[in-house]
Amino acid sequence: MFDGRNDPDNPVLVREEGGAPQGDAAVDAAFDALGVAWDFFRSVYGRNSMDGRGGPVEAVVHTRDPGAARQGPRILLGDGDNGGSGPDGALAVEVVAARFMAGVIHHTAELESYGQPGALAISLGNVFGLLAKQYSRKETVQEADWLLGKGLLSSDGPAGSLKDPARFHQSSHMTDYDEASGDDGGVHTNAGIPNHAFYLVATELGGHAWEQAGRIWYKALMEYASRTTNFSAFRHATIGAARDLGLPTDVVAKAWSAVGVER
Repeated sequence: MFDGRNDPDNPVLVREEGGAPQGDAAVDAAFDALGVAWDFFRSVYGRNSMDGRGGPVEAVVHTRDPGAARQGPRILLGDGDNGGSGPDGALAVEVVAARFMAGVIHHTAELESYGQPGALAISLGNVFGLLAKQYSRKETVQEADWLLGKGLLSSDGPAGSLKDPARFHQSSHMTDYDEASGDDGGVHTNAGIPNHAFYLVATELGGHAWEQAGRIWYKALMEYASRTTNFSAFRHATIGAARDLGLPTDVVAKAWSAVGVER
């Protein structure tokens, strides 16, 4: 764990694996969140780090920039709009795990960052970020709040919802698909469409979302997706993955149809 408040380009190592808490809320919260992400992917899906080969993953806190990002094997976590004095929603478990998932995508399908492949990449981060949070809390699909970026150690409100994307100005159906030239073709807005499809599958299958719906989505990414996979192609990928896993393909097809992604 690194602290970048003095020099983000040359952050200072402040906590290593096995090290004691440092008393800095951002350092310790990020350390714990990254541990949750690592354990989740390893325990549930057998994924050994971002690269699948046990490569190191680092996090840098106090980067002076708002939000979170991934830079190679590093996850960069900013202090938001609070003047650099402490952590914000960027330290939520689901946000850290989403950036971990971005690293997994980089080492596997390498989805393009523009248009539907880019929106799908954002969505996969959202989905697996929330699954990591639900796994850490042992929540069922009924118990989970399905909210993204709900502030950790702060009063920041959530930034999105898989249950109700429109509440946060995201599309939830292809009739609302935004082909805006900005935001790399509307990747953040349009991520709400596959987000909601996952939510519908997870709630229909019930139980713990990472055990069935999550396995479908993970297998689809690992074995069917490529750089240019769009929503329609991922629909077919998830149906194929459900079939491979012996899970109901009709539930998956119905969910995608409900968000306007057809054959």
